[in-house]
Amino acid sequence: MKTTKILFLVLITTFPLFAQGGSIYSGYGIGDLQTSFSARRFGFGELGIALSDKDFINSLNPAAWNELRMTRYEVSLNYSGSFLQGSSESVYHNNVHFNGFAFGFPIEHDLGISFAAGLVPYSNVRYDVIENQYHPIIGNYQLENKAQGGLSKFFIGTSYKLPLDFALGIDYDYYFGHIETGTSASFPDSSGFSNSSYGSTVEYHGMSVTAGLISGDIAKIFGQGKIKDFRFGLTYTPAITMNVDSVDNSSTTIGTVETSTGSVQSKIPYRLGVGTTLTYDEYYTFMIDYLFQPFSQFTQNGSSVASMQDYYKFAIGFEFRNTDYKSNSFWDHVMLRTGVSYEQTPYKINGTGINQFSIYGGFSMPLAFDNSIDFGFQFGKRGTKDNGLILENIYKFNVTLSIGELWFVRTDR
Repeated sequence: MKTTKILFLVLITTFPLFAQGGSIYSGYGIGDLQTSFSARRFGFGELGIALSDKDFINSLNPAAWNELRMTRYEVSLNYSGSFLQGSSESVYHNNVHFNGFAFGFPIEHDLGISFAAGLVPYSNVRYDVIENQYHPIIGNYQLENKAQGGLSKFFIGTSYKLPLDFALGIDYDYYFGHIETGTSASFPDSSGFSNSSYGSTVEYHGMSVTAGLISGDIAKIFGQGKIKDFRFGLTYTPAITMNVDSVDNSSTTIGTVETSTGSVQSKIPYRLGVGTTLTYDEYYTFMIDYLFQPFSQFTQNGSSVASMQDYYKFAIGFEFRNTDYKSNSFWDHVMLRTGVSYEQTPYKINGTGINQFSIYGGFSMPLAFDNSIDFGFQFGKRGTKDNGLILENIYKFNVTLSIGELWFVRTDR
């Protein structure tokens, strides 16, 4: 029994160096936060809070649905890779995963009433670390730490156009998911120790709402000029109380012991986003956005988490789009995007805050009228090699199929 306690103490306190299946930082809190599921928004920095979409679905601000002109479907796939560097070693990892879907349609164009629903990622956890270790009592052994999972958000809601061309939106959000973690130790036959493992599965579920607002076109106040559309946007999600159920299991030569720890609560802090969008000369749209979530207030079973800090993201984006929808030229319907962002991530490890800088690019290729296949790219740097931490070079590629159909069209009588 004493040897088993020593072993588990080693497994729990070892800080992993390299994640062969993902980022080691995602093992803290609820993992890497996801702010956009679609390649279109991925291409200009993942936000676009004040941008009303005629032919795309905004999963961040429900007020943006007020201009939907057709029934729309979007489904997304994401590739992510990271080149991880420590003080003396480096490794590359990658994975591909389904990145969510959304569905929406207009109900009353003049009133800006639209309906939308979808299933999108909220956070992602994935890593797999293998290390050679030495302990004075145990000797040489191989240690593996791994985790996978994350939280998803199902949303369903509506939008409405207020006086002065303001738009309001609200949706109901249901959050759910699980995070599986495992640690195992493998010993050489000559050591006299038997291989052991420890695992945990944590289930999350909770609910909240998201409210959004987009202003009317402020450019109209200044008359007709090169600036065609200038708006501000706001989105807010209150704190989410998550019910958390966990099951632990330990495996040794004497068998596997499974223990249910019951249900506790975890609190995810509120999220606030503000942004502005400006269209110049009809073709060029610029966006500036700020997203904030005070993860220093994140709690697990009523206790704060020392490795968490306030999260914020500042992004600047650009999109070029030809507004001549009647053109028969393929190239006239290709959209181009780029953006940059700076993030203070929710992670604070060994007293050091983990920050990230990213650049983005993307484009959309038409498939038919109001149908497109969208591509988004990201290159980012996160973390540092100082203080025993890891510097990550992040590469992500997102592809989304966006389909528009003429459903629920009311004919005049």
